Amino acid sequence: MRFLCLHVREFLLFSARIRQALGRDHQYVFANGNVPAQPDAGAAAISDEFFGYVGNTVTEYEDLYHDLLDLVTSQGPFDGLIGFSEGGAVAAWMLIENSRHPLTFGPFKCAIFFSAAVPFDPDVIRTRIVKPVNPVVEGEMIKIPTAHVWSNENDVNAKAAQSLVALCDSKARETFVHSLGHNVPGSKSDSESLAATLRIIERTIERTRDQIL
Repeated sequence: MRFLCLHVREFLLFSARIRQALGRDHQYVFANGNVPAQPDAGAAAISDEFFGYVGNTVTEYEDLYHDLLDLVTSQGPFDGLIGFSEGGAVAAWMLIENSRHPLTFGPFKCAIFFSAAVPFDPDVIRTRIVKPVNPVVEGEMIKIPTAHVWSNENDVNAKAAQSLVALCDSKARETFVHSLGHNVPGSKSDSESLAATLRIIERTIERTRDQIL
């Protein structure tokens, strides 16, 4: 499968063991943002410069929207999305937009989220109002298979990750909660968390293949 990966430097640092364990049948295309930002916890050793996807202005959301459209047009199609932290919020944004306006960003088959930040409403480009998506109001609007991994300890996005779970189809989602903080299992020496994470990713990919068949 071909994955679009969001939040590049942090994901490259944290996910090497997962990508290696999943094997060579998958391709990964990495796309970072261009808004100067502070690094996520544990990522400060990668670079002196870090970039996120959006800041505080509506224009940045509009720019991101069009950048993503250009990306999927020029480098797609992609089978799935992988997002870490803010990258998870961006991946969810794309899927929410697809649920309201089918195939805007292409026919994604699955998504994998690590410590995803609060998903924001893609209607910002139409209403010019920045707000999070409320799962109580919207319900399970993301219908493709999804995997959700976050931490119950020292994870700044723990509540946001749970909110995103509620936006995804309960019959097609997998979850795993670890105790490694705001990290991707495998970046620290915890073989049990890595194995559990791989299991739910593999089940998500298998569910995707079953749907295709």
